[in-house]
Amino acid sequence: MNSEIDPRIRPIAYGMVGMLYELIGFMRKAYGEDLESALIMICVSDATMQKYMPGARPDSEIMHKMELAESVRGSISRRMIADKTGLPRETVRRKVAQLIAKNQLYIDAEGAVRATPRLHDPELRQAVIDAHEAVKRYMRVVGSFNVN
Repeated sequence: MNSEIDPRIRPIAYGMVGMLYELIGFMRKAYGEDLESALIMICVSDATMQKYMPGARPDSEIMHKMELAESVRGSISRRMIADKTGLPRETVRRKVAQLIAKNQLYIDAEGAVRATPRLHDPELRQAVIDAHEAVKRYMRVVGSFNVN
């Protein structure tokens, strides 16, 4: 067994722990104290955005509109949420119902789950900016150890 590690590993781990700690704070601010519900919200938000963000250009109208047409937004099934998060299906079913009651999620015409558009909310927008700042801090911390 080798007695040395790649010298990038410890700085990366150090930076990641700090970033993850800050991002959990973002999750709590954006989605509430229940981390299982926050994980579901992240999963659904990702599925909702995956349909349009990968091909979006900086000058695209997608970047400027407050709310996007349903045809543009993606969705996900409860079963897929369970598969992607590793949460039991019953937990997903129950938590999705709670998030729907809080108007954070909704069921579309095909029965799939979508995130309720919330980027108009100043608190959520600030939480997104704070999360981005956490990522930038991570890059600076890791970079201070000459790790790219």
